[in-house]
Amino acid sequence: MVISGKHQKARKALQWLRGRNTDVSYEFSEIEKSNKDAEKCENESAFKELFSAKYSRPLIISIGLMFFQQLSGINAVIFYTVSIFKDAGSTIDENLSTIIVGIVNMGSTFVATMLIDRLGRKILLYVSSTLMTITLLILGTFFYAKNVMNVDTTEYGWVPLGSFVVFVIGFSIGFGPIPWLMLGEILPAKIRGTAAALATGFNWSCTFLVTKSFQDLKAVVGQHGAFWMFGVICLFGLFFVILLVPETQGKSLEDIERNLTGCGKDKVPVRTVRRMSSIANLKPLPSSI
Repeated sequence: MVISGKHQKARKALQWLRGRNTDVSYEFSEIEKSNKDAEKCENESAFKELFSAKYSRPLIISIGLMFFQQLSGINAVIFYTVSIFKDAGSTIDENLSTIIVGIVNMGSTFVATMLIDRLGRKILLYVSSTLMTITLLILGTFFYAKNVMNVDTTEYGWVPLGSFVVFVIGFSIGFGPIPWLMLGEILPAKIRGTAAALATGFNWSCTFLVTKSFQDLKAVVGQHGAFWMFGVICLFGLFFVILLVPETQGKSLEDIERNLTGCGKDKVPVRTVRRMSSIANLKPLPSSI
């Protein structure tokens, strides 16, 4: 509404969202200033601006998070759970194991919605990538011992299920929901629609690539090699988060945009705010579809 000049309606909508007794003056002035800053930037088409230098950081972060989300191998694990457990020779029934993994996936996603605003995005991404890296390396080692070294793994039949459960928990509390959440937080308002569409398309392209190529990957590098590769990618994802991803917990969308693009950065101090972003911006996990 502010972009289209309907300031009065925009203020009423913000007041309704925050509550009748909440003072929205500061937040609304922030929104207006952010809109003015955006108008001062180059007046190009949304698609051209998407690849301009000032928007490169938020776009790279969005695409990177989607890349590491899918190249963690989550959909290969979910879609081929039964066959993986069969190959592992697990002492636990493969169908029961699949059900357990699904229940853990659903439960840990609900836990994530409670933790995101309490612990912050980066902490959960650290925990997520670390857990996924460790469990994928353990799975790869298990299959290497069983298939290459011909070790009798009967007494370690619980390892695949245990690793899968921890892997899914790690994914569901971090790299599952947070990339979708951060699309609505770090992308500047002027390019948000176009950039979110690009990131979503990239995400599903990676989903197709991982799911389609998993069986061929196993044939080339072995089951152990596939899990080791996914584990190394998760490790790179951890360094990506450490170096590039900003902490957005408690920051207004306007402050986040100024910090990432530099527009109007010296005008207003960063202020801690309470937002409903953690639940409102969460998307269904690709792995649950």
